[in-house]
Amino acid sequence: MEELDKESPAQEAKEYLVPIKMAGEILEIEEGPLTKAATNNDLYGFQVMYKKAEDIEYTPFAYGLFDDISNAKIKLRKGYVYQFICSMVKDGKVKIYHSNGNYDWLYNMDLNNDFTYNISADYRHSLRRGEVRLILGLGKFGFYNIPNIDRYYGEISNIIPSATSPVSINMLRVVFGFKCVVEGLKEGKLKISLGSSSGKESSPSVYINTGETQVFEDIYTFYSFSDDGDNEYLKANYYLNVVHEHSDGTKEVIVNKEVQFNRNKKTTVTIKVNSNDVTGDQLAEAGVGVVIDDTPMTDGDKVVIDGK
Repeated sequence: MEELDKESPAQEAKEYLVPIKMAGEILEIEEGPLTKAATNNDLYGFQVMYKKAEDIEYTPFAYGLFDDISNAKIKLRKGYVYQFICSMVKDGKVKIYHSNGNYDWLYNMDLNNDFTYNISADYRHSLRRGEVRLILGLGKFGFYNIPNIDRYYGEISNIIPSATSPVSINMLRVVFGFKCVVEGLKEGKLKISLGSSSGKESSPSVYINTGETQVFEDIYTFYSFSDDGDNEYLKANYYLNVVHEHSDGTKEVIVNKEVQFNRNKKTTVTIKVNSNDVTGDQLAEAGVGVVIDDTPMTDGDKVVIDGK
């Protein structure tokens, strides 16, 4: 062994500990007037794939769920090419259903701020979809394809590991804004949701009551945000479903209209309920108008997240 040590040149490391950093639109997260809280509630889910340079398909290598991005460091092997997929949910720790540290929005991925090296576990599908189980309060939760959460997505391929270069993932905000203005509601309440043409709800329902504020707005995650082919110009059509629940207990669908939503833009829908003091079937004859107005989503104070 002594003779071998004398004759062999220094061997290059066969494994690198590589930090992961966030870039792109994730540096423009909206914050309120207060400083960012010490406790971070954002969730970062990762799926790492690898392959030999001459291979075509990637296979699973590791996965991990983090609330502290500074802990996102991964051991990469020399001689392989890597793909990184990441999805971040703003305030996910308080909005996504979990049990004993297990967040099922990532299909049973545990929050442990570390990577698990597993060549069979593949979370790409869940990271590329908006489907989550939301906490609704009072011990209740609901599963939605178009949840009202703020979410970011990014992926990068053909990464050759190095001891000196971190992996930087360009993150895009995969959400749209939806503002609803109601005019002419004189009795009962409106139940508003996004979903399918059949009326099936894919987003949490919002109620607008007579005599209360007739406007609401929120941010929603797209159902799918990797199949579009070009995430920079992501858009999707969803059905706006509005049910008028009258004060006499009857219910009536007054809007079932397909609306196009664009990434990072707020679409304002004005629902004109021209009831003229009528209820029931007569309401359909009075008519309902829907006006679409696309305006860019506004940015709040910017917070820079550095994955050093």
